[in-house]
Amino acid sequence: MYEQVAADLRRRIEAGEWAPRRRLPSVTHLEQQYGVARQTVLQALAVLRDRGVVYTVRNRGSFVQLGSDRVTVLRPGPGWRIVSRPATAAEVAELGLGDGAWVAVVEGPGGAVELFPADRVEIRGPEA
Repeated sequence: MYEQVAADLRRRIEAGEWAPRRRLPSVTHLEQQYGVARQTVLQALAVLRDRGVVYTVRNRGSFVQLGSDRVTVLRPGPGWRIVSRPATAAEVAELGLGDGAWVAVVEGPGGAVELFPADRVEIRGPEA
């Protein structure tokens, strides 16, 4: 069943129902829409992630990923600080973001600062 949900979501994405970098409906909404269990929706989203169609940002949701739209994986170490906040007008223009967008501000050791669209950053622990 999860393959059918994944196939339908992919069809809808390819039809333009959700543009790149736009959030998909919540898992709860998709459960109700398809009349399936939560685990089925989660498996369908996992299939789409594995195929590079969507990406998921913890506590934010799943987003459409097409072409060069990729998620930046950060593995912060000692001395790193990462803060998410609303983007300024200059940052919206610089990063090509939409209204109401957020940015992730990454401060590394030594004072280096980088900005990323918050919906395209995944923060992971150190590699095992």
